[in-house]
Order: sequence, then structure tokens, then C-alpha cells
Amino acid sequence: MDRISLLLTLCALLLTGCGLGGDARYQAGYAARLAGDDDRAFAHYQEAARSNDYPEAQYRVAEMFLAGRGTSQDTGQAISWFRQVAESRDPVWSPQAHRQLGLIYRGDHGRAYLDRPAAAEQFRLCAEQGETACTRLLVLLTPPSLQVSSASVEASPPGQAAVDLYARRAPSVYKIVVYAQLDAGLEPTSVGSAIAIDPYRAITSYHLLQAGGIPVSIDRRNDNEYVREADVQQWQVVKVDPRRDLALLVLDDPGRQLSFTNTIKPYERVRVGEKVFAIGAPAGLEKTLTEGIVSALRTENGVRLVQTTAPISYGSSGGALFDAEGRLLGITTKGVQAWGNFNFAVAMDEVQAFLAE
Repeated sequence: MDRISLLLTLCALLLTGCGLGGDARYQAGYAARLAGDDDRAFAHYQEAARSNDYPEAQYRVAEMFLAGRGTSQDTGQAISWFRQVAESRDPVWSPQAHRQLGLIYRGDHGRAYLDRPAAAEQFRLCAEQGETACTRLLVLLTPPSLQVSSASVEASPPGQAAVDLYARRAPSVYKIVVYAQLDAGLEPTSVGSAIAIDPYRAITSYHLLQAGGIPVSIDRRNDNEYVREADVQQWQVVKVDPRRDLALLVLDDPGRQLSFTNTIKPYERVRVGEKVFAIGAPAGLEKTLTEGIVSALRTENGVRLVQTTAPISYGSSGGALFDAEGRLLGITTKGVQAWGNFNFAVAMDEVQAFLAE
């Protein structure tokens, strides 16, 4: 045992021998934990936790029951202790306990206690006590919601529609670069786009991710041409549908929120000949606007597609196709320029079905 560990252990022994109160017991537990003695730490924390006015000690006991550290793993006991802390209304530990209960009921510690309504309630109580991370957890607990909208009453002046649409919708379309871990380090394997549909999630094309890798985007916080570390956003792939060529991404950073668009136009209301706009990253050029018309409505392998003359090329996949009012018509998926300008987007009805499954 090194000198520091020995001193911490002696400190814990002295505090134990003095028969001191909850605070001394807690400090003894903390010292034992630093010394690597989980059994002794648990015993001290449990003694301190018997005092109802010591939520921090109760929280530590709950943590150790949940992890099976210093005692047998017991999720039921962990829940019981976390509930005591949650009900204490302590400004620091009560929201943390609600958060932990939410994670347990979300199924993070096994399906035995899976209860999504209970998880939602715990995250809500946590968020009400000022924990912004719990607001994110509450949103992510339910599938993204897409809103069907009728046309706006005010039309843009002639020649202004594209300008207005770009200003409103471009911030919600992100360039995505997928990196693979190779011997030489991270190497880009594909480039595409994604459209954010709520503050934390985005839709993209599955084919960009099918080889694996880490999706990354750049969100510059200022006009500086240089990319800073703070501008880099990493995503998790949480759901895919190869048949529809769709994937759902979640932003890794809990401290960030996305500009998003969730207003859609159903497939049955899309009309051949109507003007449309695509926003994506063709050839890696982020937030590029192109325009065209709906040239056909098709079904391929049971998937509804919007065919358009708006150019879609490498880097545009996973981007957004909008109508003149700025409503989402589809997720751009592929373009064929070899025999003409044939471009396709997966209809938003397919996206809704994908999110609901």
C-alpha cells in the first residue's frame, strides 16, 4: 500500500473509532473509497445514510447497490435509496436521483425494471428542478414528432421564395462526414447530409453509414474559416432501415441543441410539376441550395419516392427536399445523371413509418 492510501485508511479507522456522526462517517467512506476499499466505503456510507438529512450519503449507497460495488448488486435496493434522495428535494442530489431513476426505468440497467412512463415522469421531475440534461433525456425517450402543415397564408413575393426558404431551412441541414478507424488513424469514408427533426436528432441516408464508422458534422459558432474543436459534433447511429435507406442519428453532446425542421407535406398532397428545393452538401459543399420540380411520384420495392429535377449528387444524400412553402417532402437519397437528370427523395410518409416502428 502506498503512503497516501495508508494515510487515508488510518484516517478512516480513526473516524470510525471516534463514534462520530453522519458527516464523519461520510468522510470515512470517502477516504476508504479513495484507498480502493469499496467494502469499507459502503459500510461507512450506509451508516451516514441512516440520517435522513444526509442525501449525499444515501445517493452513494444507491450508486453502490446499482453497480454492485462494496456490496451485492441489487437494483431494487438502489431504487429504494434513490427514491429517498429524490423525495428529499435537496437542490443538488434530488435531481440527480430522479435522473438515475429515469435511466433505470428506461432500461439502462436491464429490462426487469423497464417502464417508459415511469422514466418519463422521473426525467420530467428532474428537468423541473433545473437539470437541462434531463430535458434532453425526456425528449429522446419518445420518437421524433413530425407535423403535417397546410400551406402558409402569406406567399413570398416573386423571386423571393428561394431566398426566404434558404434563410429558414438551411440551418437545419448538416453536412455529415463518416470516419472509419484505420491503422493510420481516422479516415473519411463517405460524405453526405442530414436534416435535424428535433433539437437532438436528425435523419440521414443509411447507405452513408452501412460500412460503419463515426458520423461527424461541423457546426461553426462564428464566421471564422478555421474549424475549432468546439465546432465538431459527433453523432450516434441509433436506428437504421436499409430498405428505405434511412438512418436516425442522435447528437452526442448533451450540451448542444440543433436548429431543426419538422413540418412535412404528406405524399398524397405532393403534385407532379410543383416547384421544389433541395438543400445538401454536393461534392462536400455544405448547405447548397438547388431547385427543380417534382417530375414523378414512384414506388420502388414498396418505398414511396418523390422524383425531382432538383440536382442530387454525391454529398447530397441524406439532405432535405422542400416544397415552396418550406415543408419537407422527402429525404434526398440518390441521383442518376448518366441518362438525364433523375433524382429521388424518400417520401416523408416513409420517414414517419420508420420513426414509429
